Amino acid sequence: MTAAVARPIAADRVAARGHARRGVGVGYVLLGVVLVATLFPFAWTILDSLNTNKGIFDGQLVPDALHWENYPRAWQTGRLQSYFGNSVVVAVASVALTLAVCCPAGYAFGRLRFPGSRLLFYAYLLGLTVPFQAVLIPIFYMLKSMGLIDSLLGIVLTQVGTGVPFGAFLMRNFFRGLPNELADAARIDGCNELSLFWRVMLPLVRPAALALLIFSFMGSWNDYLLPLIALQTDARRTLPVGLVNFSTQYVTDYSLVFAATVITFLPVIVVYLLFQRQFVEGISVGATKG
Repeated sequence: MTAAVARPIAADRVAARGHARRGVGVGYVLLGVVLVATLFPFAWTILDSLNTNKGIFDGQLVPDALHWENYPRAWQTGRLQSYFGNSVVVAVASVALTLAVCCPAGYAFGRLRFPGSRLLFYAYLLGLTVPFQAVLIPIFYMLKSMGLIDSLLGIVLTQVGTGVPFGAFLMRNFFRGLPNELADAARIDGCNELSLFWRVMLPLVRPAALALLIFSFMGSWNDYLLPLIALQTDARRTLPVGLVNFSTQYVTDYSLVFAATVITFLPVIVVYLLFQRQFVEGISVGATKG
């Protein structure tokens, strides 16, 4: 290759590297803009929760002093301890039952072949196509006929029932992606189907189970419409419903409203941060399975 030919090729390579660097730089800028737009409402809410009511009305973005006493005041005056406890009971029970149902269901749909399995799976998928608002009234009358109105158990059972289609679909995709050689080797070693599921297959889909845990917890914790309709006494209300009532009652004291809002969304952030790596791994791997 002559020098006259090599120089244009080298120039093209340098130009290509320059374009690649500019593309990466633009990507980082766009990600930075999205990050700021995402975090700004949270930061604003937290800062206002540490501000005074006067400072909020004066438009202070950063308070002169941090008023941490807003949190215990909101906790006590808004009866958030009762709402918080109800939300914890509902969320923990809903997540546990969802995992207990969806993991075996996903294994059965993904690994077993039995008469009507495909038809039953498609029936499960129909649950993903029906909006919850469309079946809210029938669910209300069903809970009423079972004596589960104003009951946390009714909320838990409804959340589990409406969450099973997505959970079973998610777990099925993961179980289908596991190699058949593992199952054959386990059966040769004497594992029955239950031992194969519990000891071999279930530990391998741990990222998917943790991703389902986060989805279920977020859906249960943030559920507002069902508790609003089905829980009729103040002692049974969950945190989102209690927060709305608290905001209406103390609308003139926005510092307490913002503090109560932070208390409401903080558990979701903590749960996500605890399982962040497994959640991302589960979503990224699940996206490549079918």
